[in-house]
Amino acid sequence: MARAGSPPAPREAPPAGAAGVRLVAMTEAEVADFLETVLPSYIAERAAADHLSSAQAEQIARAQHAQLLPGGKTGAGHTIAWIVAGEQPVGGIWFFLDTACREAYVYNITVFPRQRRRGYAAAALELVEQAARGAGCRLLALNVFAPNAGAIALYRKLGFTAVSMHMNKVL
Repeated sequence: MARAGSPPAPREAPPAGAAGVRLVAMTEAEVADFLETVLPSYIAERAAADHLSSAQAEQIARAQHAQLLPGGKTGAGHTIAWIVAGEQPVGGIWFFLDTACREAYVYNITVFPRQRRRGYAAAALELVEQAARGAGCRLLALNVFAPNAGAIALYRKLGFTAVSMHMNKVL
């Protein structure tokens, strides 16, 4: 089984977007491995944002994954893919196209640390936007934790706007 930090070479060659980036669907084994690899950073961000212990945040994160991916399998509308530049996987992305509601949602985008700041996340998000439009979606949404200034700046640059704000206070 491949580790998310060193995925296998892509098995197909879909059309490339900006920066020569394309999305290549992961196998089910790769999906499980990738999700386990990105889970710790999500747990840490969730724990900090919600003032939870790591154990509590992990329980929430794993419950979310179980609800969204029953049995650890991607269902209808879910895509978990490698972000590939040239022949090199540089990260991964998980998104959902809800054609009934005409909305798309990005659950996770991760660019490997050595590959960051090269436009790969922007290019991958543009490809997701194209897929969403092609599926008839009228909205592309995502969640970002407030301390993630780099991601917020990227999303704003790509035209995302804040539509609500979740705030809390430790008592």
